Amino acid sequence: MQDIIYLLICFGGVFLLTQVFGKKRNAVVRTAGGILDRVLIWWSDKDPLTVRDLLNGGIAIFGRTGSGKTSSSGKCLARGIVGLPGTGGLILAAKPEDIDDWKAIFAEAGRSRDLLVFGGTDLRCNFLDYIRQMGWDAREMAKMLMVIGEGLNSNDSKGGEDSDFWEKQQFRMIYFACLTVQLAYGKVSATNLQKFVSGAARTAAQVGDAAWSKTFHPETIRLALNNVKTQRDKHDLEQATEYNLRELPALADRTRSSIETGVFGILHVYCTGAVHDLVSTTTNCSPDDTLRGKFILVNLAPSDTGDLGLFVGGGFKYLTQRLILKRKAEGNDPPHVIWADEAQTRVTSYDSHYLAQCRSHRGCMIYLSQSIHSYYSALGGEKGKHQADALLTNFAAGKVFHALGDVQTAEWAAGMIGKSLQTFVGGSMAPQEEPWGELMGNSKYTGSYSQHYEQILQPNTFLNGLRTGGEENGLICDCIVIRSGKAFASGDNWLLTYFSQK
Repeated sequence: MQDIIYLLICFGGVFLLTQVFGKKRNAVVRTAGGILDRVLIWWSDKDPLTVRDLLNGGIAIFGRTGSGKTSSSGKCLARGIVGLPGTGGLILAAKPEDIDDWKAIFAEAGRSRDLLVFGGTDLRCNFLDYIRQMGWDAREMAKMLMVIGEGLNSNDSKGGEDSDFWEKQQFRMIYFACLTVQLAYGKVSATNLQKFVSGAARTAAQVGDAAWSKTFHPETIRLALNNVKTQRDKHDLEQATEYNLRELPALADRTRSSIETGVFGILHVYCTGAVHDLVSTTTNCSPDDTLRGKFILVNLAPSDTGDLGLFVGGGFKYLTQRLILKRKAEGNDPPHVIWADEAQTRVTSYDSHYLAQCRSHRGCMIYLSQSIHSYYSALGGEKGKHQADALLTNFAAGKVFHALGDVQTAEWAAGMIGKSLQTFVGGSMAPQEEPWGELMGNSKYTGSYSQHYEQILQPNTFLNGLRTGGEENGLICDCIVIRSGKAFASGDNWLLTYFSQK
């Protein structure tokens, strides 16, 4: 009897393991080791992706258009993240139809109430008021606007040899405007910023003009001077006043116009249309909600809304990143995820800085894009290329490659897998010296072999042969996953696997 009970227990254990590691390879699995050891998805039957793994920066997914990256591995990963109770984050929509896909994922997880849709609803978030309420200063406001400006491509000199100079000059103009307006009125609005910058004196003679002295710009400076309460504010305002009343009017027209082009490009978008309504009026939704188990879906796809989607999404992303880096995560605090499909439309120079530090704050990012070139072109110039490389390096949880469309990304992927010592066999046939030997089939074969390091996978592997889903492939999408610092069960740093589009 005892033997029968023992066999039943063993059979039950085997059956349970089969269910967990076999049929449910992409299900969220509970473990006894706390939230960090929870399994989100399975790369293979023997290779789980845990929360601890995900928090190594996050995951970058690559694949040409139609490769299935969004509908297979992306969808599976989204289900795993949303299926983990308590998770929160920011989702930046890439296509108008994304909202339906995300609603289905949240409904499947029983978390429909945890999805806050920003755009096309009554949700609002005043970015500048949010920064002020968080206790951040005028420099933080200026930094946010500059990062948003990267996404808008408002800097015409972006990527040029002198791009750093123009970026610093634009930052100074915005910073001094934010500082002066905040001291004058106790808060900063986009409309007041635009009025202050556009109303600045054009010449030294105008500064002394009686009519100009009654306009918004000098009046704001006078109010700020009257409201100074600390030595720091007094010192900073003196710098701002010197800049606006002496340095700026003395600039050459061409130099000043180059600076103002980028600044007005940002402020014009901020102060007009739906952008003003959504992020410059009131606040009933903010990045704080993402720390309360909510996901904010910015339902403003740039392909459909243009600068509106770029501005609102860029602002939300930067503010969320800053919030997470100030978060003190501990215990069983759930992970925080920033998700962006068509990530090349959302990437900024701040992303690499964020990924380098977010792990200890339990933050991570999921970026989906076609190629490394999409990141290079988005950030621009040689400096942007290095920023893109730094960003992609920190997606240490895994880089997923579906069928690619360009050789350079394929070579980059093959290079990350590395090389191995391989043996190559060769030989040659020497000509016969006598006709009799040739007639009898006597050969003079000389064998040879050599060893050298060769790429484990050739770039062609990433370009051809990977299934891309659809009915003809049984809704299966192949991919190659590469990660560093932690080998797969095979002992390699790469894994050929697949995901279903179901």
